[in-house]
Amino acid sequence: LVLPAVCLCTFRAMSRMPRLLTQLLASVLAARVALASVASTVASVAAVGDANATRWRSLGKNSGCGGPQQSIAAVAASTLQECKALCQGSCAAVEFHAAQGACSLHHSQISEMRIVPGSECVRVLGDKYTEVFVMLPLDVVTSQRTLANPGKLESIFDELTNVDIDGFMVDVWWGLTETSPGVYDFSVYRELFELARARGWKVQVVASFHQCGGNVGDACNIPLPSFVLEGEGIWYEDDAGVQNREYISLFADDVPIAGGRTPIEMYRQWLEAFAAFFAEDLGGLIDEVMLGMGPAGELRYPSYPSDRWQFCGVGEFQVYDPHARASLRAAAEKAKRPEWGTPPNSSAVGNYNSYPEQTEFFTTGFSTDFGHFFLDWYSSELLSHGKNLLALARRVLGRKIKISGKVSGIHWWYDTPSHAAEATAGYYNTNFRNAYAEVSQMFARFGATLDFTCLEMRNTEQPAKCHSNPEGLVAQVVEATASRRVRLGGENALQRYDVWAYEQIESYKSSLASFTYLRLTDDLMAPEHLATFGAFVGAMHGDGKVGDAVSRDMGASDEAPPPTLRL
Repeated sequence: LVLPAVCLCTFRAMSRMPRLLTQLLASVLAARVALASVASTVASVAAVGDANATRWRSLGKNSGCGGPQQSIAAVAASTLQECKALCQGSCAAVEFHAAQGACSLHHSQISEMRIVPGSECVRVLGDKYTEVFVMLPLDVVTSQRTLANPGKLESIFDELTNVDIDGFMVDVWWGLTETSPGVYDFSVYRELFELARARGWKVQVVASFHQCGGNVGDACNIPLPSFVLEGEGIWYEDDAGVQNREYISLFADDVPIAGGRTPIEMYRQWLEAFAAFFAEDLGGLIDEVMLGMGPAGELRYPSYPSDRWQFCGVGEFQVYDPHARASLRAAAEKAKRPEWGTPPNSSAVGNYNSYPEQTEFFTTGFSTDFGHFFLDWYSSELLSHGKNLLALARRVLGRKIKISGKVSGIHWWYDTPSHAAEATAGYYNTNFRNAYAEVSQMFARFGATLDFTCLEMRNTEQPAKCHSNPEGLVAQVVEATASRRVRLGGENALQRYDVWAYEQIESYKSSLASFTYLRLTDDLMAPEHLATFGAFVGAMHGDGKVGDAVSRDMGASDEAPPPTLRL
């Protein structure tokens, strides 16, 4: 401790000062010494904290670090955390042996996992490392609750280990797992998750409270539980009275239906059963639980069902079921404008396949007093539904595991004043409102990750007549999440294998916590496609650029595909 000159003078003068003043100065000097000691301690703790703040990827329990074995140092360590703190400089991984109290420090990259009982291999992830997951087929679990072709699946997983993915995402279907009211069976998912554990992968789980079937790319038919489907008056309904049974209307969240249980109660009980069954794996093998909050698992209204809608129609508001009508009437009464309690009909808002300029509402009506009121109510109800689901997930699952929700990338009509297609889906992104800032703020309350789609799309791929702007939309979401410190995850909306799409995804890498590729197919596993995908994974992990790797290694063309891709 270096004391200022004034303090040294103080000592010489102490004998001539009153005793009280002397004691005061002595206390000040003691405090300076104490503060210096605290500062020294904080600095040393910070050094350890910096090491422990490093991003890590565990290969799971009973795992050993495989690959080149040069430059391995063995040191003593009583905990995995202590072992990690010893990993400095060029250290690439640690292998902690609990029984021996030993830590192996690896200074070469880990390329494979070995089975070592009682050990755990943990890799260091660089600052430029973005995790990449692969979404499994929707019907990887059959309606008989068995794995579809498990031998083939294991063989594919073995091939995927060579491209170093971080894990997979899978839908855990409500319609398969709650076999009767309050009775749950997750056993087949345990079997599936063990395949991930054996390869040192992590699992992203989708709590799929929607049906499988009826959306773009759906190749399965898994309805909601039969005891739920028996409910009446709880489904989204359009102006023509057509019901959508893909997901229970959010306006019926608190309506008792199956055995007196409300949808919110059923969602909570499902999560409780899931958390109890996989208690030891939450926050470890199971890295994240995504809440299904609407059709296709997305936080939105079913405004563009595939059996009634074609790209690039504006879609339709879903406000005609009895509970939605009651909610709108109550909001209108509260606003002291009871005449606003009737939802707009098709003569004003058009139909699923209308263009904005063909409607009164999306040309002028959206900016009237009623337009402001209606769009605010419609979007607020969606946000409230999302808030309720994220809140119960955080209560049930705790803080040791990531939770997330998906927001749809509705890019058509983005470059028009009304943002019509976003509006019918529940995203209020007009009238000086920022839909994605409001959604991000809600996610931030619960420390939830916002997962966004359409990251592979470029504006040049879209037809001019639809006024699409996927790049501008993604940029708005990136800004909204970053400014509110919300983790951003990403997905592609359409199955793509070309470098052009991968490069577009890679351009958002610095903003992404993780990326989940849609989807595992036989086409992806074709040698030429798998090689390109492997280069993409390497680029997301910080190993160069996907375009450079593919062009150099395989002579692939960087030419953009023709603009034939749509949704």
